[in-house]
Amino acid sequence: FSVGRTQELLYRLDKLYTAGKLENIPVFVDSPLAMNATEIFVVHPECFDEEIHQYMRTDENPFGWNNMHYTRDAEHSKRLNASDEPCIIISASGMANAGRIKHHLLHQIDKAENTILIVGYCAVGTLGQQLTQKPERIKIFGEEKKVKAQIEIMSSMSAHADEPELLQFLANQDKKKL
Repeated sequence: FSVGRTQELLYRLDKLYTAGKLENIPVFVDSPLAMNATEIFVVHPECFDEEIHQYMRTDENPFGWNNMHYTRDAEHSKRLNASDEPCIIISASGMANAGRIKHHLLHQIDKAENTILIVGYCAVGTLGQQLTQKPERIKIFGEEKKVKAQIEIMSSMSAHADEPELLQFLANQDKKKL
């Protein structure tokens, strides 16, 4: 999630913000790896596709705007858990099994005004996969929590190929070299 999908999500949010379709709500990227990966993306625009180059003619940073923040230290991340202010928190791991996301879920999953957006594939047995089943209750850090937050799934951003995609990939291989 940290490499590729975070930047895709930031780019899409940036476009919405620039178009005036995203209110001036604070957005926090709360994943050290995602922040580091985004910095690498920013210094290598030669790797972007034509769509992003076109967009950068009007917005030189496709991954940030004036109310987008990077949460570098754990203390700032913890303060997000205590806040009741509306915001968007982008936090990896993609399967919600480790890292800061588990703490955000622990503190926010029982609030009906929240939405948890799962962006991509979640393996069986992971917390993310359990959330895709939209359970009434879930256990996080050994604590049972009632799930009141709305859970949405955007599987179109998954980095995992499905069976037809794998077969298409294999069909293009040179059988003489296999």
